[in-house]
Amino acid sequence: MDEGRTTAMKVCVITPYFQVNEDWLRMAHESVRTQTQPAHHILVCDGSTPAGLADFKGTHIVLQRNYKDYGNTPRLIGCYQAMQMDADAIAFLDADNWFYPDHLAGLLQFATENKLDACASARMLHRLDGSPMLKCPVVDGRTHIDTSCLLVMKPAFRHMIAWVLLPQEVAGMMDQLVWKHMLDMGARLGFLDRPTMAYRTRHATHYALAGEAAPPEAVNRTDMHGERYH
Repeated sequence: MDEGRTTAMKVCVITPYFQVNEDWLRMAHESVRTQTQPAHHILVCDGSTPAGLADFKGTHIVLQRNYKDYGNTPRLIGCYQAMQMDADAIAFLDADNWFYPDHLAGLLQFATENKLDACASARMLHRLDGSPMLKCPVVDGRTHIDTSCLLVMKPAFRHMIAWVLLPQEVAGMMDQLVWKHMLDMGARLGFLDRPTMAYRTRHATHYALAGEAAPPEAVNRTDMHGERYH
């Protein structure tokens, strides 16, 4: 694949947020701005006080209410914005995570070379202070993917309505269900086993996997998959 062709493609990155840690959001935004694959960042404020990022470059959508669905409605609204901007691909990034510099370029090249409709990367687990721990053993493209690892190409944009198709009871696991929906609809999906997304983890089980004591603010869950949006 000609690297110039992928670089010329328009990629939008969607970040929903609610009562966000602005230092973390700033780090997420900076990781989008410094991608080797240029990208337009779309922030969607889910009904809280809008973040004040002085050097923000992108589109900032402020919703007047909180949808209470773990960012799924804001993600879909961000998708509509990306489609209006004639994006070739849409990626997602939660506000407490960030991309490694070649994350988008790697996924875009992987998708185009393999004629995929969507793909996802592996992820690296990081401590709350941002330092790396280990590659996540749970996000493997088979049993789990992570929203912040997902890249969707234009032929699969029509499937993004799936973010809001299912009831509130399963809203916290919609990344898995969106992936399954695309698969059920015949989309060509792929997993790139490179941990180029940094996941800032609160899960005690992740610290246990690394042989470390969990921080006081850690949470205990059994599936080790995703971070609750709020």
